[in-house]
Amino acid sequence: MAEDVERPEDANEVEEEAKLEDIATEDEKSEAPSRFKRPTLSNPLGLIFNTRMLRRVVQILFFVGINGYIFAAWWGQDTLTDFWTSMAKYLPTLPIIAPLEAPFAVMAGSFDTMLREFTSASFPFFTLGAMIIFLVVLGRSSCGWICPIGTIQDFATLLNKNKIRPSPGTESELRKLKVYILFFAMFLALWVGISRALGTVDALVELLGPLAIAPFDPFNPAYIIFVLAPEQNWPTGFDSLWILQTWGPVFWLQLIFAVLVAIIAIWFPRWFCRWLCPAGWLYGIFSRDALIGIGRNPALCTPDTCNVCEVVCPMNIRIRKFPYQHMHSADCIMCLECRSHCPNNAIVLRFA
Repeated sequence: MAEDVERPEDANEVEEEAKLEDIATEDEKSEAPSRFKRPTLSNPLGLIFNTRMLRRVVQILFFVGINGYIFAAWWGQDTLTDFWTSMAKYLPTLPIIAPLEAPFAVMAGSFDTMLREFTSASFPFFTLGAMIIFLVVLGRSSCGWICPIGTIQDFATLLNKNKIRPSPGTESELRKLKVYILFFAMFLALWVGISRALGTVDALVELLGPLAIAPFDPFNPAYIIFVLAPEQNWPTGFDSLWILQTWGPVFWLQLIFAVLVAIIAIWFPRWFCRWLCPAGWLYGIFSRDALIGIGRNPALCTPDTCNVCEVVCPMNIRIRKFPYQHMHSADCIMCLECRSHCPNNAIVLRFA
């Protein structure tokens, strides 16, 4: 019995050793980075100077800068107008949707320009070439950082944190709508262009009306906001509200649609880009294998327990189904929301 009883001195030593082991284990846990918690900011300025804030600033600058003549017309700032017009000499068109017919426009969207060149019986060599080069190198980053309609939807989305994400099957079916719109617009543009080249365009223009100039314009929210809206007479006070009666029913429908683009985006981020924008589908053909893209670090990514990147993606891309090396998605707009929100810092920029 005496051999089975532990001596007090030995018991105290065992307890002390156990305490030291527990303390060492706790220190190791505290030093090891957590894979499931969002890392804290060591620099408070990171709340201001980060990728998300940078993108917001760039979006605002280009939203106004694309219509650069507004600086001189409204505020007399000729210097700012000269800056944006000089930039437009090097980037006259960008892979976005923006009509050059806007009264203050200095830049235009590649898709808008291509449709007009097709309807005028000319081939858009420069526009198409510049568009392909931009998309092959930078992907659809212009959609995520520059496009004015994308900017409107992004800022509308900020009003609501609880977004609605359709199932993959529903999302896939809805994305087909923009394909139908693209082929419809391109068919009409080529039809008008060929008829113009053959000298039989007059009857077709009379039949199609505004669709003969640019088939997508009547449904293009950028054209509605930046071209049609400034052309209307607007009331300056309550005593001039009667002016609204002079607006035609077609413009009212177009204006309602443009407003709905922003309202629906509160619950469905970038819904117009995802489901209705034909330009986005065309740009995606060349941006799928862009030189600069998104990848995931397999040592840090935990796809079985984390889906933050997919939840915050405004394009509702199922990021985890793509290879770690490169996310070859035609719908990625390089907004970097996944990278900004990833709790494990697993999202990285990759050069294909």
